Amino acid sequence: MASIVSSTGSSGLPIDSLVSAMMTSAQQPITQIKTQVSTYNAKLSAYGTLKSGLSTFQTALDGLSSAGKFNAQSVTLTDSNSISATANGSATNGNHSISVSQLATSQRITTSAYSDASTTFGTGSLKISFGTYTPANGSTAASFTANSSKNAITVNIDSSNNTLSGIRDAINAQNASVTASIVNDGTGNRLVITSMDTGAANSLKIDVTDNDGNNTDGSGLSTFAYDPTASSGSGKNLSELQAAQNALLTVDGLSISKASNTITDVIEGVTLNLKAVTSTPNAMTIATDNSAIKSSVQSFVDAYNKLNTSLRSLTKFVDGGSSANGPLLGDSVARNVSVKLGLMMSRISPTASTYRTLSDIGVTVGDGGVMTLDDTKFQKAMANSPSDVAKIFSPSASSTDPLVSFVSSGDKTVSGTYAVNISQAGSSSQDVAGTLNGVNAIGSGNTLTGAFGQDSAGLKLSILGATTGDRGTVTFNRGLIGEFSSMLDSWLDSDAALATRTDGLQSSIKSLNKKADDLSAKLPSLEASYRAQYAKLDALLSSMQTQSTALTQQLSAISNNS
Repeated sequence: MASIVSSTGSSGLPIDSLVSAMMTSAQQPITQIKTQVSTYNAKLSAYGTLKSGLSTFQTALDGLSSAGKFNAQSVTLTDSNSISATANGSATNGNHSISVSQLATSQRITTSAYSDASTTFGTGSLKISFGTYTPANGSTAASFTANSSKNAITVNIDSSNNTLSGIRDAINAQNASVTASIVNDGTGNRLVITSMDTGAANSLKIDVTDNDGNNTDGSGLSTFAYDPTASSGSGKNLSELQAAQNALLTVDGLSISKASNTITDVIEGVTLNLKAVTSTPNAMTIATDNSAIKSSVQSFVDAYNKLNTSLRSLTKFVDGGSSANGPLLGDSVARNVSVKLGLMMSRISPTASTYRTLSDIGVTVGDGGVMTLDDTKFQKAMANSPSDVAKIFSPSASSTDPLVSFVSSGDKTVSGTYAVNISQAGSSSQDVAGTLNGVNAIGSGNTLTGAFGQDSAGLKLSILGATTGDRGTVTFNRGLIGEFSSMLDSWLDSDAALATRTDGLQSSIKSLNKKADDLSAKLPSLEASYRAQYAKLDALLSSMQTQSTALTQQLSAISNNS
């Protein structure tokens, strides 16, 4: 059998060159596949960039989704050391006068001093209750009224935890509205027990079940008994360091008592934080915070421009060369995103009155799709109708019935007009009942809320007055931020066109790579086959050359002999 020659055969046949040419031809399908895979990978990467841009835009919008971002209000006080305050955007602009005569405090009680935190006491249990202590007044005896909103806690004490430190740890292990700590005041170690919540209704009472049989004396576990209505040493065996009391304040001449120093239900939309007793009335002014609102609008503009820059890069067209074109030029998904973004920019707010579009407040899209904010036009809109600016961006509603008002909405509430029909008016003894667009809604007090699964889901309305039947219509607008968010959700959803295209490309790439691998696997045997064939040809040619040489020699000899 003829041997395979590595380069040039004995006949002079260029085997390597011939095999190389044949293999180059055989590899063309693989090259074509790799080119297609490279194209698909470039498009897949482009889709990833588009998805990332949309996700970044959505994140930016999520940060602007709070109604307070476009209804921002500033609160200033003449003395911020005694009171601080914030407004959530729903407060009425104006002035208020606030005085604080007493801060809310939590009760703190203590044991006597002990030389060692490992001092032991009796065993049994402690029952810690919360409530209001009323001292004796004339013929009226002192009383303790339990706080119905708080459950008492029971702490079991045995020989493993009946030390000062053990009882501290046992109380804290309850993770309840009371804490215990050991404080050394220089005379010894004291167990200090503190109610975690401020307010008169959170005073402490400790009932002891002492295994020595006496639950109120000052020895054994009864050392920790504390009944504020009892006598000292006979059930009232701890000392009070600080009484539980409500905050006392006056707002616009009205006397108010609150359990906490953080107060959210005195001035609608305003949170008060009481820090110190005031010596003179504290003047508070609530106003629209134009600077904060402009900052929110500018954040929206910046987020949009960032997405627009990415989108234009992906879909750009360059004269004279396809290699410089964007990878998603002509792509239907990218085109759909661009078109819908443009349409959203011209959206009209159905609940605003004078300023109803972005261009009305100075937000416009110019050359290259770049969005800009005209400060002069924006400030004019803010001066004339700040509520319109908020309605362009944030959820809002208008009602044909003045006694039907918008409270809030949910993530799934759809913009639109809803017919309101009331079958039962709300009162202190019954919930309001009725429908939104003919579908039963959920009533609670005077509030009617759209049912889950409906376009009105989460739409919460305040229904005042006793009138039943048709109560007109409510037009709800999610606002530009909400509408953008819904649109982005539809693009980024797992079964949306973007995800479908991505999955399709990944599947095609996987299939093509497998095909290329299969073809590549056949190349070595194909090359060996080519070499074997050319080796046989070389051997044949060499044999023929030998015969030709011999024949030539014979003919030459005959010629010489003749």
